[in-house]
Amino acid sequence: MWKLALSITVAAQLAGCAAMSVEECKTADWQMVGTIDGQNGVPASRVSDYVEDCTEEAGVRVDRAAWYAGYALGLAYYCVAENGYRIGRSGLAYYGVCENPMFIEQYNQGQKEYRIEQRIMKIDQELTLISRELKQLDKQANTDSDKAKRLRRRSIELRDERRSLLAPTIQYHFTF
Repeated sequence: MWKLALSITVAAQLAGCAAMSVEECKTADWQMVGTIDGQNGVPASRVSDYVEDCTEEAGVRVDRAAWYAGYALGLAYYCVAENGYRIGRSGLAYYGVCENPMFIEQYNQGQKEYRIEQRIMKIDQELTLISRELKQLDKQANTDSDKAKRLRRRSIELRDERRSLLAPTIQYHFTF
């Protein structure tokens, strides 16, 4: 049953919705499906998608009580602070399903670090492009042109921004 519930959840996530096949609806262990959904931090509205799909397509009644019991158990694993940091740091979506303030705090910290990392990567890409353009201008003996001056100024701005992003800050997070 565990493998079936896992395959249902994986298939649903890949499809971007909660749709189940007729066979999956007929054989689903609703508590296990709820547990896996909770462990993945999906919104509680997911059960409504199952109800709609399984009732209309398979004529199967979804055991909502079992799903919610499993979902609560899954959320207990999902909503721990360490997981909040991991999800935020990975840039993964969070659907507001946790009430644990430590989870939210750590998610926000991880998100902040993720955004900084993403910005640094964009800065590095832009600096690479500027360097290439300056080399081209140097080959053309246009090192004193207005364009070269603008590029150098932009390079300095970007390097300053990058340095400020890398400045040590006090960070509270869990290590794995």
